[in-house]
Amino acid sequence: MTLLPGDERTDLPGGRSRSRLGWGLSAAGIVVITFWFVKNGTALDHPAWVWVVGGVALAAWALRELVRTSRTVPWLASVMVLAGALAVVPTDSLMLVPTIIGIVALQASQRNPVWSGAVAALVALVVIAVEATLERTSVTFVLGTAAGLALGVLIGVNRRQAVRAEVQARQAEQDQQRAALLADRSRAARDVHDVLAHSLGGLVLQLDAVEALLEAGRVDEATRRAADARTLAADGLAEARRAVRALRDDPPGPSDAPGPSDAPERSDAPTAAPAPAAPEPSRASPPDLPALVAAHRSFGGQVHTHGDLDLSDLDAAHRAAVVAATREALSNARRHAPGRPVSLSVIRDGDAVDVVVANPLAAGGHGLVGMRERFAELDAGASLEAARCEDEFVVAMHVPVAGARVEGGA
Repeated sequence: MTLLPGDERTDLPGGRSRSRLGWGLSAAGIVVITFWFVKNGTALDHPAWVWVVGGVALAAWALRELVRTSRTVPWLASVMVLAGALAVVPTDSLMLVPTIIGIVALQASQRNPVWSGAVAALVALVVIAVEATLERTSVTFVLGTAAGLALGVLIGVNRRQAVRAEVQARQAEQDQQRAALLADRSRAARDVHDVLAHSLGGLVLQLDAVEALLEAGRVDEATRRAADARTLAADGLAEARRAVRALRDDPPGPSDAPGPSDAPERSDAPTAAPAPAAPEPSRASPPDLPALVAAHRSFGGQVHTHGDLDLSDLDAAHRAAVVAATREALSNARRHAPGRPVSLSVIRDGDAVDVVVANPLAAGGHGLVGMRERFAELDAGASLEAARCEDEFVVAMHVPVAGARVEGGA
């Protein structure tokens, strides 16, 4: 639970618990002032009212150390100031100590107005000055007590600023943690979208192909397609598990990769050789553009490629962003332009790599948002544009190569 700025359960900045040393010093101060108050009062034969107001000031001091709540501290501090000020002149400034401590407490509290400590010091000074005039005390005594009261105000202002600064720092840290959590959730949401849009979308296409092959009586080909669909479903399950673990902040486990339980187990299935087409890649082995192209073709799509699909000039982070965006673009093409040719071009342009994916029809959706979010997390040199261009929907990525980023940052 975050403490409120004015929480007076402790006097230390940021609401930290007081140390034993702090309690010990406060207790020692109360004992010492009480001892000298009693000793001097007995020797000087103080009148009864001095014993009463002095005792009230010391009792309020002790209660303030024992009961530190936002409601009791201001009242006890005010009692310390007023009662201590009344006893300052008769005790020869001994009771100025609880008066100053009360002023510091009032000024340092975030719940009190910023002027509360200064007003308390002014009231105490008026009381002391009136008593000093009645007792014919020197002006030097009054000026000395005024300096002590002003010191209490300054100490309170310093502690108030320290509390505020630490509360703001703690709030900024919480905001950063919240922003990091939201960013993690956003990345996990993109991963979940990838599972639904790619693995499940590809699975539907495979099953449609199986149905068509069975209707045509091509059982062997349908069996191979069914095996590919099962493999794709297992990969999608592993992707979903990883996305859920990311949301729960759990460490990866053995179940994150497709295992024997995810493979086909029916003993009565024909033992046909698997199709040569590569399935949609999973994160067990990081995907790349050639694997995406092979997977798209295995789903019945057409891809015309140009350039270095290995993206050898990019580092891991930028390569992953490009692959994810390309996978989303190919998935959009399968959903919205099935059977239509898609072009994938990788062009080295000076110190950058341009990757362009184009298909005949345009479509928006959450996938485009995910693409832009991935590139927004990269450095300022990376950009992505997705829009209709004549009769095509074009996704264009611009990514600086690793060497150019190092040289530019040097």
